[in-house]
Amino acid sequence: MTYDYTMLLTFVSTLFSNLTAGDHAARVKATAELLQGVLRTQRASLSGMGRGAAIINPRKSFMSQLKRAYRLMKNEAWDAWEIGAALYRYATADLTTVVVSVDWTQVGRFMVLEASLVVEGRGIPFYAIAVLAEELKGRQTTIELSMWYALEAMRRAEQTLYVVVDRGFAKLDWIGASPLYPSLRLLVRLKSHMILTWDTVSGALREWPLYPGEQVQIERAQLGRKDPEETGLCLLNLSPNLRTPLYLACAPEDVAIAYSFYKKRPWVELQNRDLKTNFMMRILRLFRADRLERMWTFMGLAFYVSYCNEAVHDTAFARRMGRRYTDGRKDLSWLSLAGCAELSGQVDVVFRPLAAQ
Repeated sequence: MTYDYTMLLTFVSTLFSNLTAGDHAARVKATAELLQGVLRTQRASLSGMGRGAAIINPRKSFMSQLKRAYRLMKNEAWDAWEIGAALYRYATADLTTVVVSVDWTQVGRFMVLEASLVVEGRGIPFYAIAVLAEELKGRQTTIELSMWYALEAMRRAEQTLYVVVDRGFAKLDWIGASPLYPSLRLLVRLKSHMILTWDTVSGALREWPLYPGEQVQIERAQLGRKDPEETGLCLLNLSPNLRTPLYLACAPEDVAIAYSFYKKRPWVELQNRDLKTNFMMRILRLFRADRLERMWTFMGLAFYVSYCNEAVHDTAFARRMGRRYTDGRKDLSWLSLAGCAELSGQVDVVFRPLAAQ
């Protein structure tokens, strides 16, 4: 089934109001039609956008829609940062506490630093910075700082942003908040082989006697062997069991947020799997980083449409599509439920800001 074009056009028009991308009616219409096309084919590519639009409208040819998608993704007026910021502010309009996950992933020739809203165990990408893999060396810290400043610029004045990153992100040497950025708080992912030095004792995290669910507040410790960071932290072992270690470092006052949201690591990883496997982004053929950034934000719009599908939030539909696991696992993510809903013809959408994450 196909999402209603009028509904998508209204959503895009609302999102693009007061943006450069919304100055041209044809650009808004193209975005809505190609968004409808990519949701129809589930292919994150120019051909997927164009083929979907041609399937939906029999009066349009694939080649004409492919050229249309190409022109849209190379159009500088379709600004990835501006539209990503609009999507972020629209989705989080009712939230004062927002959790964002930032991580690197590789797509073809490019390395992509992406920011995603954490929503019920999945990520909704809203902004990305892409760079050729061979050009990343020597630029990584600068790119990560650019992402940090972008998040600060997107944030509403009343919001506190919890940013989950890997250790070493932008060489930031604190955990929690800093005097310069009191409303951006760092939650740092740690791998089990990370070296923790506390007083005279040093060793990998997996060697420390920290059991699943345990937390330890450390007044001063060093993280890492290469370029070690010395900071105070609260170390959490959020592992569901001893076989799958999962560690997070945060400020003591952020423990409640960490426990509430960081149940497992794969926010970004599962979202990347959805993009690369379900939407076939792993075979994307784009030769310029700015076009990949536009595609990433465009897919954020597609993910948000899927999340707003009414069937996703219907508990009866979720029970009918799911199964029970004795270990308490959640069966289907909201993106999988949206896929099931589309196959069954349920494509009613109500666009609203997130009520919770």
